[in-house]
Amino acid sequence: MLDDINPELISRAKNGDAVVIGALYERFRLSIFRYLYYRLGDQQMAEDLTSEVFLRMIRSLPGLNPKSVSFQAWLFQIARNLAIDHYRKMSVRDHVQLDENAISRDEDIDTSLEKSLTSERLRWALSRLNPDQRDVIVLRFVAGMPITQVAQTLHKSEDSVKGLQRRGLSTLRQILTE
Repeated sequence: MLDDINPELISRAKNGDAVVIGALYERFRLSIFRYLYYRLGDQQMAEDLTSEVFLRMIRSLPGLNPKSVSFQAWLFQIARNLAIDHYRKMSVRDHVQLDENAISRDEDIDTSLEKSLTSERLRWALSRLNPDQRDVIVLRFVAGMPITQVAQTLHKSEDSVKGLQRRGLSTLRQILTE
């Protein structure tokens, strides 16, 4: 399977090369975090699960076959499974999370508020999609994955992903124009 990660780097990471593992972390950390943030709507939980994704990556690297799935799709499968597990655990709890870091000290209040409202509105709109549509939209447009890798990540055909994307974008358009 073609991937933007050199198979040599995957091999070195499998052998425990800390520099390569660190480089993989730096390359994918932000996109994994964004995916989890838009999936969960909770910054702290997204940060915690992002760390867990990379811990599981390190533990699971020896079993990775880069010829059968791209590294990025495999990594997002781990993130998606963690998000699903989180939802299962949270379904038995009923509580509200407060975002203590709503306003960054580095930005002025107007800019921070505008970003927060835009981000909050998008999270709200995404939460109204069905889970498959939400996954496709977040993986395609927040994480920037090509359709092929989204299909691998979600274990769906490319045509199915295209249909979910089309319906998801249409529904998002309706939600956001209400």
